[in-house]
Amino acid sequence: MSEVVVTVQDWREAFPEFANAQTYPDGYLQRFLTQAQSYISTQNYRLSPQTRILAIELMASHLLTLSAVDAQGNPISASGGVSGGIIAGATIDGVSVQMVAPIAADAFAQWIQSTPYGKQYWALLTANNPTGVYYVGNPRVWGIR
Repeated sequence: MSEVVVTVQDWREAFPEFANAQTYPDGYLQRFLTQAQSYISTQNYRLSPQTRILAIELMASHLLTLSAVDAQGNPISASGGVSGGIIAGATIDGVSVQMVAPIAADAFAQWIQSTPYGKQYWALLTANNPTGVYYVGNPRVWGIR
């Protein structure tokens, strides 16, 4: 099985929002690419090389986005605003805002869906990694396909 190589330059081309070398120096971006490869192997098992590269770039973008927080610890969106989720309610004079927690099956799903890049990553892997289906009452020994 061959390995894929993801470079900072490739990542910058695929995600131009990280193209500014002053805001995002190469060494800084490389740190997130390395972290992303802890989540996603560079070995090509079931994904095509292009899909695996995209998955690594999306995970690196997710990790980078999560690392960008304001002084209060709130995530900062790519547009510069604070991103928290769906607003369920708001008050003006008392300055109260209620956010809806994301719907997720487990902690990883909630974490990965906390950024737009993570949502793309989740969708990419879901589309490229079909799960088996058990057919109840199947007379064959192997009921999972």
